[in-house]
Amino acid sequence: MQAECPLEVLLVEDNPADAEWVREWLGESGGRFRIRQAERLAEALESLTESKPDLVLLDLMLPDSAGLETVLTVRRQAPETGIVVLSGVQDETLALTAVRAGAQDYLVKGRTPPETLARSLCYAVERQRTLGRLRQIPGEPMRRAARVIVFLGAKGGVGTTTVAANVAAAMARRSRVIAAELDGRGAGLAECFQIKASGDSIWEVERPDEAEVSRRLWKLPSGLRVLLGAQSCIEGGGVPAEKLEAVLGLLVWMADRVILDIPWQAWAAVRAAVRCADSVALVVEREPAAVAAGRRLAERLRADCLIEGLIRGVVVNRTALACAMPLSEIEQRLGIPLAAVIPPNADLCVQARRVGAPVVFFQPESPVAVSLLELSGKLEEAALAAVGSV
Repeated sequence: MQAECPLEVLLVEDNPADAEWVREWLGESGGRFRIRQAERLAEALESLTESKPDLVLLDLMLPDSAGLETVLTVRRQAPETGIVVLSGVQDETLALTAVRAGAQDYLVKGRTPPETLARSLCYAVERQRTLGRLRQIPGEPMRRAARVIVFLGAKGGVGTTTVAANVAAAMARRSRVIAAELDGRGAGLAECFQIKASGDSIWEVERPDEAEVSRRLWKLPSGLRVLLGAQSCIEGGGVPAEKLEAVLGLLVWMADRVILDIPWQAWAAVRAAVRCADSVALVVEREPAAVAAGRRLAERLRADCLIEGLIRGVVVNRTALACAMPLSEIEQRLGIPLAAVIPPNADLCVQARRVGAPVVFFQPESPVAVSLLELSGKLEEAALAAVGSV
């Protein structure tokens, strides 16, 4: 989905030189942006009262405001407008905090190429519009819809579905949760919970609506509801992005949390899901090839669709390794923080799957279950703090 152009950008910047290079660089984007400028926060707030732009490009150090309070003030004034911070400070902690405060992205002056700046602004607008569509029913006041958590495997067979299923089951203890499988080949969640699926899936319905979705939700004793992938192969192995957005727009009003399990090969679905996500978990095994695949996927996400600060790494030890990679090295190579390390216990996972029970219920005191429960808490906290909270 492409953002409509030209986009109206409110540049809040008091430094004439910085404002000039922003205008120059965005001017090279073929007329995609119209820029108006405010040099102070008070001037920006007045401009936002008169006319809402598509995006606010915001410096954090202004004559009348500094730091995260600047983001919070703009967010309160224009809750439906995307915000991208353009700062002179390269600080990952500040960047993450700015995103949690309501910014869509955090860019550093002097270290952001023109094409990256233009792409970030377009993605921020698209994400804000998508969140608005998903979280507001026409004619009703804005209210909070489900938080969306996406699970991606660095490569096939790393155990992503098992992790996603257990996190969903753990969250279902305290919230209304739907776990949805966005894989045209199906079977993953069905195997985890021993669901004997039959008939077509929602992804094969031409015009899905809430009734069609409800009819295909499998209700488990834990309270978790499961939306399975296609039981027959979908061409290309994945769900079209347009259908994903339509179904996701229904799911977020039917639950408090939506857990999405997506194969990385279905890139159209990945892009659509990540742009709607409040948190993303990238699952890798603790060995060099998987970590290298995870790094490539993380880089592709950053370049194509991901807002910085939403992604966490999850390291899975499927079997005990004699020379496991140090966690610090994995984190450095991935370029993202690690949210959890799942200890090895393949036999326990197999036993739990045979009876259709998640490990967190099958043996809740086991190290595997404890680590999965901790992960569910961290991802839920990250999702609640993410961009678009209302």
